[in-house]
Amino acid sequence: MTATPKWITTQEAADRLAVSTARIRQMVADGQLTAQKVGNKYRGQWQIMASDVEKRFYKKGATYKMRVKNRMSPSPITAFPETNYNEALRLMQQNQIKSLPIVNKQGKLMGIVTRGDMLKAEPSPVTTLSAYEIVSLLEKVTMKKIMNAPVYAVDENCSITNAANFMLENKINCLPVMQDEKLVGIITDTDIFKTFVEITGGGQAGTHIEARMPDQQGQLAPFVQAVTNAGSYIASIVINYEENGYGYVDVKERGGDETLIQEELKKLTSVDNINFRASGQDKLLQFG
Repeated sequence: MTATPKWITTQEAADRLAVSTARIRQMVADGQLTAQKVGNKYRGQWQIMASDVEKRFYKKGATYKMRVKNRMSPSPITAFPETNYNEALRLMQQNQIKSLPIVNKQGKLMGIVTRGDMLKAEPSPVTTLSAYEIVSLLEKVTMKKIMNAPVYAVDENCSITNAANFMLENKINCLPVMQDEKLVGIITDTDIFKTFVEITGGGQAGTHIEARMPDQQGQLAPFVQAVTNAGSYIASIVINYEENGYGYVDVKERGGDETLIQEELKKLTSVDNINFRASGQDKLLQFG
């Protein structure tokens, strides 16, 4: 048996806990995880104490809300390689779905067909074929001919952030979800959007506080404390770290007094570019 390493990378810690690397940095800043920096003072890499990760999150019966299995659509509608175009289209329209995992008779995942694949299989809009001839032609088109194979998929315990990254990297809008080799669900870009809106407090009343701070250990905790000192309830925290050595934070708060928050934040000499923006300030525009 391989011994658990004493130190792991920030990315490894994020993967184990099904959170973003930004969240790991935040936990380090808040003193929830022990970390050390290896290499150059400014460009070195952070390492996280593995035992801290294990003790804090891997407990019997723990629930991980940021795992794919808690965000996917379970028991997805499927089709067989022999299923024809017309039947597959009926399944998509009837169930209001945009993707069909393709399985064999034993339930093994063989490929996937999207609405875009279906459209490519249709005759040109300027075809001279009659409606009857088109239906008859598509009756002969099977999923085996148009499915994408091999197909990308993720384990049910994959983190939401990694699933989203896989979709972006491979330019796909969904991923079948597996439990060992069994298809148990499907997660789509819509599921990812819903998760993002939920964890960032989208659609809820509140005020966004945007600011810039050095990408250094111990910077976030004082900022959050300053906001809560002003009577605020923290609804969400989003951080983006860039190569320029700074982190850009967007804290959504509720119930705080803006004047008091500003006074508290003025005490933080390393924080600048502070901006307040009410959630209701953003409006959906419509043209045409």
